Amino acid sequence: MWAANFSATRPYAITQLVPGQCGAERLVDPLDGILGNDDEALQAVRSLLSQYGGVAPSAVPEFPSYVGGAAEGGDQPEPTAPAAVVQEEPQGIAKKLGAGIYVVAAVVVLVVFTFTYSVGAAVGGAVKKAEPEAAPPPAVSPAALPETVLLPGLPKITTAPYQRPDGKPGLMGATYPVNADLQVVTNADLPFAIGWPRLPAVSSLGESSTVAYRRIQTKDPTGYQKKTPDARIALTVCADLKDCTAKRPAFDQLWTKVYKSPAPTVAKDERTWLTTQNKPYALMMTRAFRSGGQWWLVGVVVTGEPGEELDVQRLLNDIWRQTT
Repeated sequence: MWAANFSATRPYAITQLVPGQCGAERLVDPLDGILGNDDEALQAVRSLLSQYGGVAPSAVPEFPSYVGGAAEGGDQPEPTAPAAVVQEEPQGIAKKLGAGIYVVAAVVVLVVFTFTYSVGAAVGGAVKKAEPEAAPPPAVSPAALPETVLLPGLPKITTAPYQRPDGKPGLMGATYPVNADLQVVTNADLPFAIGWPRLPAVSSLGESSTVAYRRIQTKDPTGYQKKTPDARIALTVCADLKDCTAKRPAFDQLWTKVYKSPAPTVAKDERTWLTTQNKPYALMMTRAFRSGGQWWLVGVVVTGEPGEELDVQRLLNDIWRQTT
C-alpha cells in the first residue's frame, strides 16, 4: 500500500503492483521498477498527492520499508520528513518519480472526469423530467378515403362503349341515321361516349366538390377556332334513382347557374327533364342513368347557330340514348 484515504469524498487506494492480480494495482503498474520502496520515495508520493487533494503526509500512517519483499528485522525506521526530503534532494525526487508523475496525474483526471460526468447526468435527468409530456393523440381520427374515389369526391369514371345509331326515335326531333359518319368522343372523362357530327374539341372546365364540368365544341377546318354545335355537360353522383330524383332540383340550380342557361323543367319520363330555347337555339336536359353499377345525374345544354337545329337535336338525342 503506497497511500490511501477512505474518508475522502471519493475514497482511493494506491498500491504496488502484485503480479497475477488485478484491480487497483493496475493503476500504479507503470510505477513498478521506477519508484523504490524506501521511505524517501513513499514520502515523495504522499507529498505529490497532497497537491491534488490527497492525504497530507502526516495523515497517512507510516509503513515499514521492505527490501526484496521482506522486512529488515521487523523494526520500523524513523521516517524522514517530506519537507526535508524535498528541500535536500529536489532533483533526486523528480528523478525517482519519473513517469510516475504522469500516472498519478492520470488518476486525478479520471476522478475529476467521473465526478463531472455524474453531476452532468443528474442535471440532464432532472431537466428531462421537468419537460412537459407530449400531447396525447386525438381520440377520433378521420377514416381514409376509399381507393376507388378520386377528389373532389366523384367515383372513378369509366367511359362505357359507344352504342351505334339504330334508327329508332329519340327524345325529341331528329336522330342520327343508321351507319351515320360520326366522330366518337371517348376522351371527355364521362361515363358515356358521344357521337359528334364533325371534328370535336374536348375540354375540361374543372370540378367543384360534387360536380364535374366538361365541354365539347366543333373545330373549324383550320383547327384554330371552335364553333357550334357546342355541348356543355355537368355530372354528379347519386346512390340510386330515388336519390337522383331528390338531388335533381339542387343539381339543376347549380349547373344552370354555371352555364347561364334555363333549367330543364318538363318531365319526359321518371328519369328525364327537358327545356327548349329558341334564341339562340338550345336544348337543356337533365337525366338520371346508371353506368358501370353507379347512378349518375347529367345536365346538358347544347347550342347551335341558325341552320344547326337538327344537329343540336341529334346530339341531345344521342346523349339521351347513350344514357338509357
